[in-house]
Amino acid sequence: MADPSVAAVVVTHTGGERLAACVRSLQAQRPALAGLVVVVSQPGEVPLPDLVGVEVLRPGRQVHYGHAVNLGAAVAAGDLLLVLNDDTVARPGFVQALQAAHGQHPHALLQPRILLAGSPGHIENVGHGLFPDGHNQARGRACVDGEAFEQPGSVGAVSGAAFLAPRGRFLALGGFDATLGPYGEDLDLSLRWVRAGGELRYVPSAVIEHELGASYGRASLRKVYRVERNRVRAGLRSLPVTVLVGAPAFTALRWGLMAGASMAGKGWAGQLPPGAGLAAVAGMLGGVGHGPWALAKRRADAVGWRRGERAMLEHLLRNRARIADFL
Repeated sequence: MADPSVAAVVVTHTGGERLAACVRSLQAQRPALAGLVVVVSQPGEVPLPDLVGVEVLRPGRQVHYGHAVNLGAAVAAGDLLLVLNDDTVARPGFVQALQAAHGQHPHALLQPRILLAGSPGHIENVGHGLFPDGHNQARGRACVDGEAFEQPGSVGAVSGAAFLAPRGRFLALGGFDATLGPYGEDLDLSLRWVRAGGELRYVPSAVIEHELGASYGRASLRKVYRVERNRVRAGLRSLPVTVLVGAPAFTALRWGLMAGASMAGKGWAGQLPPGAGLAAVAGMLGGVGHGPWALAKRRADAVGWRRGERAMLEHLLRNRARIADFL
């Protein structure tokens, strides 16, 4: 029986050489991709390299990452859907390793080993761990590659920068929730995927490099606001009720950890600009304000849930974020 075919969707915000490098790395993969779709998320003149054998979608308006992926997924001709930022470069054997992992876990979203471009030998993330309030924290960021995370296993959420999904299952679930805008759409998809009975698996043998923050920047008040707002929206939609009840206390604890890390100049919190605390509070309140929307989505989703409250709680505990990842 032939291996399932893989089609890739790459979202580009700026085009140029960064996109060209990503496409070259994908076209060099063996076996060859069944298709490659590039979605241009900006309406203006985005400089595109000479893309031979690539289907280019131009929506003609600004579309955020999740919406752009959905547009590409609708036309990608493959059994499996490989989703990538344009600031990624796949190493040889990347697609083959993901295909092999799919054979063992056919209902899983697959998370590769993502290395930091420009920082040789260091991890960007190997999936995300989950804090009890639903916040997703990158696992392994800045760890030395080869010293940890060498074994495959479960993750709390996948990174939207690079993952493989069964295309039919992705489309049946509705893909990304385009109403979220940037940040947190990968958390929302991951939680809904688990609720629907799927797995989230880390594949260490599938290696890709990522230029972190190349499209939107690593840290900004806008990012802080949206991360917190969409974390609340995703949590209200999919987390267990018992977790939601205690979420405010856990959020206060997490903010305390991040404040300590920021004062020490460590972790992502150490890169945040002044006013990040107020942006986080505003984001949380914004997410609560979207509560009716999120709860309506929850009721609609619950018809197709295959994992109940206890199973989701076990997922959170099994894939909890490490304190070290904040620091």
